[in-house]
Amino acid sequence: METKIFNMNGTENGSITLNDEIFAVVAHPQNINDIVKSQLNNERLGTVNTLTRSEVNGNVKKMFKQKGTGRARQGDIKSPLHIGGGIAFGPKSKTYDQRPPKKAVDKAIKGVLSILAKEGDVRVIEGLDFASGKTKDVSKFMEALKLDKALLVVPAISESTKRAVANYKGVKVVTPLNVNVVDLLKYGKVAINVEAVKPLQEALVK
Repeated sequence: METKIFNMNGTENGSITLNDEIFAVVAHPQNINDIVKSQLNNERLGTVNTLTRSEVNGNVKKMFKQKGTGRARQGDIKSPLHIGGGIAFGPKSKTYDQRPPKKAVDKAIKGVLSILAKEGDVRVIEGLDFASGKTKDVSKFMEALKLDKALLVVPAISESTKRAVANYKGVKVVTPLNVNVVDLLKYGKVAINVEAVKPLQEALVK
């Protein structure tokens, strides 16, 4: 498919042919859903941890004798029945990591990119870089391209570009190898540096 190339000020500056195997494929909702869930699960820390009665501090001496006190029978102070005792059936730390096949991940990325391209939400930008490192230049760029949110794809992230977008809500900058489904869906619009188009296509088409 062919799309326009824009300057940083929003004016057209030629066109470029994008690979149909990436930007014009049929999206599979179930595949996209699976990859989104796996990526979100991988972000979970799973560090929650409660102590059982065998792990809390305290002795295991019986609190008082079994009979003759008129009170309900009790065991030791570490019983889950007491304040400061162990937690019965509480959550324990675990890993939520999921590793879907790379082919499935690439298929989902291509599906989302195709949806965005069809809706006109993929822009190819010439010289996408913020050498000044100033957030106001990012704001001017977003206004010129009429974007409220965007995922910026560049060949390499310079320190000035990283600094410029750091305080701009709704903008994230990534390299072609770090493009992922969650970011594409979250930001909804993609601005690709013209020099990043080839590396992106090479990463997704083997």
